[in-house]
Amino acid sequence: RLLMCNLSFADFCMGIYLLLIASVDSQTRSQYYNHAIDWQTGSGCSAAGFFTVFSSELSVYTLTVITLERWHTITYAMQLDRKLRLRHAILIMLGGWIFSLVIAMLPLVGVSNYIKVSICLPMDIETPLSQAYIIFILVLNVTAFIIICACYIKIYIAVQNPELTPTNKDTKLA
Repeated sequence: RLLMCNLSFADFCMGIYLLLIASVDSQTRSQYYNHAIDWQTGSGCSAAGFFTVFSSELSVYTLTVITLERWHTITYAMQLDRKLRLRHAILIMLGGWIFSLVIAMLPLVGVSNYIKVSICLPMDIETPLSQAYIIFILVLNVTAFIIICACYIKIYIAVQNPELTPTNKDTKLA
C-alpha cells in the first residue's frame, strides 16, 4: 500500500502539471503565441516544469520498486524472512523522493532550465552540463524500463513454468 500511495501521489503531481498547462491554454484563448514569452520565462512555467519532472521521476522510480518487489515476492514466496518490510520500503521510497526532488530542482538552479519549450520541460542542451542532465534522465528512464521488462519476463516464465526455476515451491505458491 505504501508503494501504491507513492505512485498515486506522483500521478497527482502530474495532474497538477496538466492543470497548470490547461489553465494557461484556457487563459490565452487559443492565442498562446501572443503570451508564450511571458509564460515560459515566468514562475508558472518553472513550477509546472518542477511538477512534471518530479512526478515523472517519482513515478518511474516507484514503478521500478513495485516491479522489483513483485518479482522478489514471487521468487521467494515461501521464505517469509526475505519479505520486504515496511521500514525498508519507507527508506527505499525516501531515497526516491530525495532523488526526484533533486532531479526536479536542478533546472531551477541552473542545470538546464524549464523555459526552452512551452510545455515547460527541461530541454536546454546549450551547455555540456545541460546535455549531461538530459542524457542522465533518459538513460535512467531507459534503464528502469529494461529492469521492469526483465522482471516481468522473469515473473511470467516463473509462473508459467515453475519446474524450470530452482525455487519451484515458491513459484507454485505464487
